[in-house]
Amino acid sequence: MIELTEQQRQAVKNGEAIHIAAPEIGEDVVLLTAKLYEIMRESVEDQRRQKAILRYSMKQAKTIAQENPY
Repeated sequence: MIELTEQQRQAVKNGEAIHIAAPEIGEDVVLLTAKLYEIMRESVEDQRRQKAILRYSMKQAKTIAQENPY
């Protein structure tokens, strides 16, 4: 169980992410509220979808340009 300092508790309550050292796993971890995590996860997923659409669109545009050089 992680014990947070008062300063860390206030930061999380204010919607901030906090870094916590985790030497047991060899790297730091970030603690944030579930609500903030979901917002960030959805944003990343949206960006991935947009990149996939852009790649597909560029591929289609290239194919059309090669078939119709006018």
